[in-house]
Amino acid sequence: MPPAASFAQRWARDNLTRKPSSEELVVLGLFPITCEGNEAEAAKRARRYYTARGPGGLTELWHKRYPDDEEILSSCQDVYIVPLKTRSAGGRRVTLVRLPAPTAQDRPLSAKALLSRWLMILDIRLREDPTPGEEVIFIDVSDLQPGHIKNHFRGTYWKDFVWCMKSAYPLRIAEVHIINTQRLKTMSLLLLHIGLYPWRRKVVQLHGTSDSIEDALGSDKFLADGLPYEYGGRAGQMKDLNDEWTKKLLSNSKWLQTEERRFYETDLKPELRVRTRHRSAVRTLRGSNGSYDMVTRTHSCRSLHRHDDLDEGTHGAYRTLKVTSDKVYI
Repeated sequence: MPPAASFAQRWARDNLTRKPSSEELVVLGLFPITCEGNEAEAAKRARRYYTARGPGGLTELWHKRYPDDEEILSSCQDVYIVPLKTRSAGGRRVTLVRLPAPTAQDRPLSAKALLSRWLMILDIRLREDPTPGEEVIFIDVSDLQPGHIKNHFRGTYWKDFVWCMKSAYPLRIAEVHIINTQRLKTMSLLLLHIGLYPWRRKVVQLHGTSDSIEDALGSDKFLADGLPYEYGGRAGQMKDLNDEWTKKLLSNSKWLQTEERRFYETDLKPELRVRTRHRSAVRTLRGSNGSYDMVTRTHSCRSLHRHDDLDEGTHGAYRTLKVTSDKVYI
């Protein structure tokens, strides 16, 4: 690989056991931008992304991608998820979520179906527009009742989704604005239970009314042509925009399942470890004209190695010492 190879090409060469597709290389190229130019962090984030989509990863959210599943279709009517077609003046993507939708029944909503569908939408949108840009989310809870998210307290769906967005996905969510919270006095408690609370101070902001969409964006304006009718725009009604995404999910069903299978069957090479000298070994050989080499547990005991993601500390590694000396012992 020539020195001028891109980050995506170098990462794929060092980590994948197969040749990456052109689409993969485009997505991999987003990681350094997401990590503000830090290629070391970008490499870790990319590896977490592939691990999360493989066996033992976020299997509850990223696998079994069937948009025509009854639970998924029910979620399409219970919760609106609408990525806006245009970006803000500052180039940020904006997604509006109505939790629950006005047409939702008075019954608990499925967190798994909601977040699985959200990840499918994110992947389709990334396929259509694989360019960098911060994510801004608005969640409208004007009709939310505690009973709607009763099942959200079970399992780790929200926490897994938040972890994915914070640590693994190619695009990072910069802000989450929860609007129309005036009737929910216990919103902080709800956030704690559904997993958004770790973001509370840095990312999540609460707003009493929906009039603060423009205010929340600050100096970064959003044209009214791109907003739904319900939020002062002219782009159409939330229900119609949500129905468009439901149709798009169904039309991309085959692609979603192909992507799921490809990532699930992808093997990653063992993560490279930096060789370090253990202090006790240095003290043992001090004063001798010797050289030594240390082999990590991964290389010296491959048959015992089962988890490539475990951190191999120097104290837990097997070492092979090779000593050479000019001295002759009688």
